[in-house]
Amino acid sequence: MEGHHASPWLFAANAGLVSVLLMLAAIAGTRRMQRVPGTFWQNVAEQTVESFRYFAVNVIGYGGEKHAPFLGTLFVFILASNLIGLVPVFSKAAPTASLNTTIALAIITFLYVQWQGIRANGFVGYLKHFTMGTHWALWPLMVPLEIISELAKPLSLAIRLYGNMYGKEQVILVLVGLAAALLPIWFPIPFQFPILVFGVFVGFVQALVFTLLAGIYISLMTQHDEEHAH
Repeated sequence: MEGHHASPWLFAANAGLVSVLLMLAAIAGTRRMQRVPGTFWQNVAEQTVESFRYFAVNVIGYGGEKHAPFLGTLFVFILASNLIGLVPVFSKAAPTASLNTTIALAIITFLYVQWQGIRANGFVGYLKHFTMGTHWALWPLMVPLEIISELAKPLSLAIRLYGNMYGKEQVILVLVGLAAALLPIWFPIPFQFPILVFGVFVGFVQALVFTLLAGIYISLMTQHDEEHAH
């Protein structure tokens, strides 16, 4: 499954490190909270929470704010996992450059979406979602297609994120190898630097795309319930 020579346990360890760092940041942002934010970390934490609430409402619609914690956690973890791969020590084992990590994230998203669909519409309403409101005579055709479409969503999420992050790492390695091969003596030109800068952009975009698609899937699964409540 893996295209890396690094041990899968190294990717898991780096994912654990990212989780610990994010938990420490959350503790710093919520420690000794004041009504008027008086610390840098509290300001960052409150601004981050408000941004994700705004994002969730705009993507999902009415009631979207209750999904902000899940979407925010997805985005922050994926972004941190993407960016840690730009640090030289972790460059060969960014968590999101492993299919194990991206598949796990995709499965968690898939299960969350299905659960929210059941909560929003009830089990019978959830099953009706797969009929797409068509006549019962078309159900034998529509239901299998909708099930396949639903199962394809986590697969596309996992492969898209993995492919972009793994590809970025390979380009950096190739550029470093070319620099070493073309220059017989050491020369202080970081040929991979433009790719590292671009890697920051790619890391942010991929985290945003994954989170945005997760929000859209939640909206598609729960929109009938939310529109009725609105």
